[in-house]
Amino acid sequence: MKRFWLFYIGILIFLPVFSQQEIARLELGNRDPKPEFYEYCPTDKGLVTLGPMTTVSTREYGLIKYDQNLKKQWMKPVFEQNGRKHLDLLTVIGENIMVFVSEYFPKEKVVKTFYSAYDLKGKAIIEDQVLTVYPNQTEQKVDLSYILSPDKRKLLCFKDLSLRREADQVKYYLFDDQGEREQDGEIIFKYTDDKFSLVDLRVSNEGNIFALGKHFPAGKNTMSDNYRYLLFRYDRSNSNLQEIKIEFDTKIITDLAFRLDKDENVYLAGFYSNMSSSRIIGTIFRKISGTGQTLTEAVEEFSDEFKAKFLSQGQIERGKELANFSMHHDQNDNGIILRSDGGVLLMAERYYQTYQTFRDVYGYWTQQTMHHYEEVILTSIDPSGKIEWHAIVDKNQVDLNPSRCSYFYAIGEKGAYIFYDYSPRKQGPNVYYNLVEMDGQTSVRIPLFKDYRFGNEYYPQFSYQVSNNEALIVYYTRNGRGLSMVRMKIN
Repeated sequence: MKRFWLFYIGILIFLPVFSQQEIARLELGNRDPKPEFYEYCPTDKGLVTLGPMTTVSTREYGLIKYDQNLKKQWMKPVFEQNGRKHLDLLTVIGENIMVFVSEYFPKEKVVKTFYSAYDLKGKAIIEDQVLTVYPNQTEQKVDLSYILSPDKRKLLCFKDLSLRREADQVKYYLFDDQGEREQDGEIIFKYTDDKFSLVDLRVSNEGNIFALGKHFPAGKNTMSDNYRYLLFRYDRSNSNLQEIKIEFDTKIITDLAFRLDKDENVYLAGFYSNMSSSRIIGTIFRKISGTGQTLTEAVEEFSDEFKAKFLSQGQIERGKELANFSMHHDQNDNGIILRSDGGVLLMAERYYQTYQTFRDVYGYWTQQTMHHYEEVILTSIDPSGKIEWHAIVDKNQVDLNPSRCSYFYAIGEKGAYIFYDYSPRKQGPNVYYNLVEMDGQTSVRIPLFKDYRFGNEYYPQFSYQVSNNEALIVYYTRNGRGLSMVRMKIN
């Protein structure tokens, strides 16, 4: 699911990319309604959007379904906005379109989350079923998180119940590929909330839940390096919670992420440091079976050859480590990609801030925060945990708005495509990409669009891969007044 905030919405246009690689084109004019969400439909390769039904009023919200040629198939109203409703999620699971909406009820002082399901022809299967009821919270929404299983046939909705001093708890709701609410439950960790932090939570194809967390023996706000990672497997058939401790001797695990395969094997990988939690000097890798047995474990320090790309020889000899690199951490992208042979590909990006102080037109001193998103390191790890190669994509992005920086990646048969905004000297801006091939060879920086122009703004978080050989690339046009989407082949 991708969400578009209303003040950014404009025109949807599919433009040519990679010369003859355009698959379909959708154009919405100024009089067309502007969606807040869009979602790809794998079954028919179409598109579904959710937003106001007309440009005249934002009261009636509805779904618009497009076919594989991006021709409009149908429109269907789904709810009326009364000022107290919040759109939580649009997703497609199996052949069902699901919509989640939260509404604040002032008399009861609660927020209720409702869900509805529709088939790909627009027929309502489930309408306005209550999912949750919680006391009013910030922005009158429940802050549920959503994640699909690897085969995208199960949907997990969950909420971390914070401020539970006796034990950290997660409330979850599981849906099947028919849009039916399959199971509700509560996962209770034995660690108190002030000493435990949930890092990531995922659901397997079987509906079992895996969680990665950090335990801080002395408390989360004391010693930042004094923590350990814990992995949990929740068996939904008997509500049994299994804890798996993750220890790598005296190494400080800087970053750790995990993915599940179709057989419920867990792939844990990330970076470690010998100095602090803000630096990295090598990789860690562990494969764990669904029953908790460690199948593979490896720790490997970066080679001096790789370190030399960022450090001087003297710094290497003194044991200095790489700073400001980290992986992404969200449900859709946590920086780890599973390889077909049982290895993994890790991605880490260098990010830091600088500050500029100046006097404004009124004579007041003002400080600006500049966001630096620089190199992306891709590290390929074979099934035994050994580092095969590193690749570096240098973006060198600096902007006041961090949303315009960073990158989007898509994995194809040739390798990994890294897409990002870039403005070369004496040239206009464009969306550029580098192809990192299977052996680590990296292409030169290549402009993506022939007609990209000033006033366009690329936001990587709105693009995503929709199949093994297709991706949607999204950017704003006319200084945010329009929007372009490109459905493209990545091979």
